[in-house]
Amino acid sequence: MRTSNRTTIDLDALGGLFPHRVATASELLSLGLPTEELAVRCRPHGPWQHVLPGILLLARTPPTRSQLVRAALRYGGPQTLLTGLDALQLHGMRALPATGPVQILVNRPIESNPKVRITRARQLPDPVLRKGFLTAPLARAAVDAARALRLRDDIRAVLTEVVRHGGVPLSDLGPGLSRGSEPARQVLAELADGVRSVPQAWARAVLDDLPLPAPSWGVPLHTAEGRPLGTADAWWDDLGLAWQFNTPRSRTERLTAAGVVVLHTTPTRLRQSPTAVAQDLLRAAAQAADRPKPTIKTGRHRVGTRVSTRKEPTVPRP
Repeated sequence: MRTSNRTTIDLDALGGLFPHRVATASELLSLGLPTEELAVRCRPHGPWQHVLPGILLLARTPPTRSQLVRAALRYGGPQTLLTGLDALQLHGMRALPATGPVQILVNRPIESNPKVRITRARQLPDPVLRKGFLTAPLARAAVDAARALRLRDDIRAVLTEVVRHGGVPLSDLGPGLSRGSEPARQVLAELADGVRSVPQAWARAVLDDLPLPAPSWGVPLHTAEGRPLGTADAWWDDLGLAWQFNTPRSRTERLTAAGVVVLHTTPTRLRQSPTAVAQDLLRAAAQAADRPKPTIKTGRHRVGTRVSTRKEPTVPRP
């Protein structure tokens, strides 16, 4: 086609000028594309489409997630940062997939839209460039995601991952989550208490209603000679009882061979059948109490054999 300034525009190749083929209407008009032509190409079944008000995808195929992210950032305008689940994905976090509205962080009023979740901040944090997208820092992205989520397990998954694998200090999460939902504040309290996985949070909930002494969590175990046996997800030192729920069953054989009573619970069973798991745990504790306790070393101290003068723990029978 030919414009009024006699510059020929190859409309089929135009998408290559814009990252992810996402452009604003004003950008296209500034190139000399007539308003009428723009409207024609964005009609139903046309070669282009409106993704957000004023934001076009120069392709007829449904937008990819990356194209939706680019469109949301263009919709937010200058200085807009990507945050929430999409930002966490770009930071390498994989606890939850990025679905639903794209969450952006802005410092000015913007009209709401079903495809975009808008989070306001008086002062934007320093941006981090991830795969070509201006992104909020990891801690801020996690806080924004947690405040947007509603299910406690989803919040647990996000926050435990950024703390355990992303190295985010709890002090970087606390101020933002103090104004979050009650589930978000509860998960923050769990993290402060040492919870570092979703199954561990479920396991603690099971133990809340059982008359068992509190275990130690994530304890490295060794034989009396110092040979590594693996790590107990939960460990009762006085009983010689190991509970595994993060560890595959195949890694418990050395513990069993060393005389440790091991209860292995899958995360699915832990989540779906907590009452049955509680009975399993009581039976395992009773079994451990009824046999001589093996000599096991932990990462912190040596556990000796039982002597008759030491008070044994009271283990209720299932």
